[in-house]
Amino acid sequence: MNKNDLAHEYNVTPRAIQRDLSQINLTFEDICLPYRIEYERNNFGYRMHSDQHILNTQEILVLIKILLASRALNRLELTNTVDGLLNLANSQIRDEVRPLIQNEIFNYTPLHHQQDLLDKIWTLSKYITQKKAIEIKYHRQHSEMVIRDVLPQALIFSEYYFYLVSYNPDYKDNLLYRIDRIEDYHVTGKIDLTYKDRFEEGKFRQKIQFMYPGKLIHLKFHFWGIVEAALDRIPTAKVVAHCDANGSLLSDHSSKQPQNGGSVIIEADTFGERGVMMWLLSQGQNVKVLAPESLVTNIKKEAQSILQQYE
Repeated sequence: MNKNDLAHEYNVTPRAIQRDLSQINLTFEDICLPYRIEYERNNFGYRMHSDQHILNTQEILVLIKILLASRALNRLELTNTVDGLLNLANSQIRDEVRPLIQNEIFNYTPLHHQQDLLDKIWTLSKYITQKKAIEIKYHRQHSEMVIRDVLPQALIFSEYYFYLVSYNPDYKDNLLYRIDRIEDYHVTGKIDLTYKDRFEEGKFRQKIQFMYPGKLIHLKFHFWGIVEAALDRIPTAKVVAHCDANGSLLSDHSSKQPQNGGSVIIEADTFGERGVMMWLLSQGQNVKVLAPESLVTNIKKEAQSILQQYE
């Protein structure tokens, strides 16, 4: 903006415009906003600058695409959230992004529960930071209603759903509760946990599959599929050996894709067998579990049960 142009537009002197700009900068400082209006000699005018990162076109588009793919919000909350993200940008960016998302928004199919989640997610998040214990009324998988006293530890999103990870003193363990199945909740008091018992969601995410918890196991399997897909699916996975088409071990331990019918041996640490077994079974004949022995047995039983469905 040009000072003389503003003075002409508002019928005041350039000095008055300068005073107003200075006052605006003081106001920004007083209310701790990360903005400042500064003169740019090259442009012969003033521009508002910020030391705070502002979302650009690419970032807004990516966030909206991820939100649409998640299907986590009902249509109203999805529409409001997308509009909120677009309103962070100027009109030119909005006009660039809208054609790239309008078909997905029109055909958006939310999950069947159709619940409003945003307020519930925010309230439960505050209980986590405030370390407040709560009582929840919870619908289990087969519609059974239970009441649980828990201490919220973390909020996690995975495979379409938001989960509240909470310490349950009755089980002396952290359990997972789908947020859309929490019918009611209220603060009850405080449940104390020691620092060593704190929940670390980053490490938990690395070792959980399809949100099925369990004891930590060391997994080892022979794999003929796309190596990158396996490593992405199981964050702790590492290629420990390459094999040729005959199954003989090679000296290569890299993560690159084997050639000419070769395969890899992968090891990983994961919580429980049930979740990772779902992914292993989805790989069909491209995988052979080597350890632990209990998982090998369960895979065989499941494969036999599947076969019986077609007899």
